Amino acid sequence: MGGGGTAPKMKMSDALILTGITLLLGGLFMHAWVSPIAHGEDDQPYTNGASMMSGDSFNIEVTVESEALLRIVLKDEGGDIISAKDTSLAADETHREIIEVETSGFYSYEINTRNTSATISVDIDRKLMLDMLPFPLGALFLSLGIYQRSISSKDDEVLDAELDV
Repeated sequence: MGGGGTAPKMKMSDALILTGITLLLGGLFMHAWVSPIAHGEDDQPYTNGASMMSGDSFNIEVTVESEALLRIVLKDEGGDIISAKDTSLAADETHREIIEVETSGFYSYEINTRNTSATISVDIDRKLMLDMLPFPLGALFLSLGIYQRSISSKDDEVLDAELDV
């Protein structure tokens, strides 16, 4: 197994900068990337769920292609129905609903568009905003790495020797 040679050690400042940028970009993707779901008219009702804490909420947005009766059902982890709402929608109309949970646990939701194609977007708003934690951590690591790099660049001055020939 070849692979002779050595690589220089990675500086701590470079590791901190890389970690900080990774946390910032990862937090951006985690927090801001909500992709809508295309739901066909022949599809079963769309179901999904999430672990929620007290005070968290589901933000549900549904846009139907033709006139439809929309049904949104929220169930707790025992399968008991917490909320069930029917809404009549016209063609190309968008319905927005915010469902806040009272207690912590796993909650599932079911969105039924009743034989109509729809675009569904679900976002979860966290009360404690734990999903924002990567941003200050990433900024902290990035600033520490830049600070360490600026200090080490002052110490790494090249000293040229004058040689008499």
